[in-house]
Amino acid sequence: EKRGTAKTFKIVDAAMNDLIRPALYEGHHEIVPLREPEPGKTEIVDIVGPVCESGDFFAQDRELPVLAAGDRIALLSAGAYGFVMASNYNSRPFPAEILVSGDRAEVVRKRQTLDDLIAGEVMPE
Repeated sequence: EKRGTAKTFKIVDAAMNDLIRPALYEGHHEIVPLREPEPGKTEIVDIVGPVCESGDFFAQDRELPVLAAGDRIALLSAGAYGFVMASNYNSRPFPAEILVSGDRAEVVRKRQTLDDLIAGEVMPE
């Protein structure tokens, strides 16, 4: 978390390279904590990533339940646009993809490893 005079930023592990829609065309994704929030406690925050770019955000001036360091959140309804628009910007690996259906959640694509990320690279002699 970073608190400024006018804004509170909640910094998450995901970045614009994982889900670019908010930065490209203000795509709105519902954001929910993965723990039961404290009833009635909300705050206005920006949800931002760790990449040092002005477009590295998922939500701006959004009223959300109060989030603490270490809390996990879900950015909902990424659908087909998550992976196909993702990139390895700043050498960041692709995230895992989770399919949620009813009360079930399944990994449908594993997180990219460093070995996956550099697999196609070759060093000239």
